Amino acid sequence: MRWHRTVKNDFFSKPYVLRCNKPYFIAMHASFSSEFFGFCSWTIFTLLGKSWRYSFHGNRRKNPHYNSMRKTIYCFWHSQLLMFAYGFRHCNMTTVVSASSDGDKATAIAKRWGQNTIRGSSSKGGLTALRQCLRLLKNNRNLVLIPDGPKGPREIVKPGIAHIALTSRSPVVPLTARAHRAWRLNSWDRFVIPKPFSTIDITFHDPVPVADNDTVESSNDRITYLIQQALSNGHKS
Repeated sequence: MRWHRTVKNDFFSKPYVLRCNKPYFIAMHASFSSEFFGFCSWTIFTLLGKSWRYSFHGNRRKNPHYNSMRKTIYCFWHSQLLMFAYGFRHCNMTTVVSASSDGDKATAIAKRWGQNTIRGSSSKGGLTALRQCLRLLKNNRNLVLIPDGPKGPREIVKPGIAHIALTSRSPVVPLTARAHRAWRLNSWDRFVIPKPFSTIDITFHDPVPVADNDTVESSNDRITYLIQQALSNGHKS
């Protein structure tokens, strides 16, 4: 779709047509908006995050800051995304982010915190994202999946994470975070923003292993259930 406007050129005394590709203009505007939003959010959350105090619990060897065990899938609830994104910045991890306008904004923030992203979800770009996830794990890299993202249902593990774990033969490490003082947004996930100088407890739960004889057909439901139990019980504690 194209639109144009006729402009009079006084020098040649002839009109000429100024043309603009409207979809391209809209895409450029959306990209600029996402980058601007990302920069503003990154600035605010970085200043806020400098006041937070992190306390780590559970198996500290699974901490991505010094985790020697690669080819690992980390997962946590969507509402806790900010606490993990800031706490694990510059850890050379890759997170799957939806191919939406919200995903554009999240990607802009993640890049400034030294994190890589794979774009896609079950509703858009899922097959491409799946292939990139499997390739990443095959190269012994760590992957972050948010099992109730990008739009819920809230705190319900979708079967996709178990499918990726079983296909790649990778263990899943559930993570939970709790801020002692925080705001909760009125969003579908009740997104958590810790208040200034709040203490954040991060718990590394035992990995959900994938046995050699496990298959997607036989073990997908079991792996999904174990991840659900770890995240739900840790969230309540």
